[in-house]
Amino acid sequence: MRARVRHNLEVFGAGPGGYVFTQVHNIQQNVPAENVQAMFDAAYEYGAR
Repeated sequence: MRARVRHNLEVFGAGPGGYVFTQVHNIQQNVPAENVQAMFDAAYEYGAR
């Protein structure tokens, strides 16, 4: 999860426009809450520059 978040931030955040990270409405009910928390934790860690 952390590697995917970091990759997305690097790819989509490049350039002058930046990238607004957010979850979307399609997180499935069988996704563990720990994965969702890891997604946000990684976004905070890697996204703050």
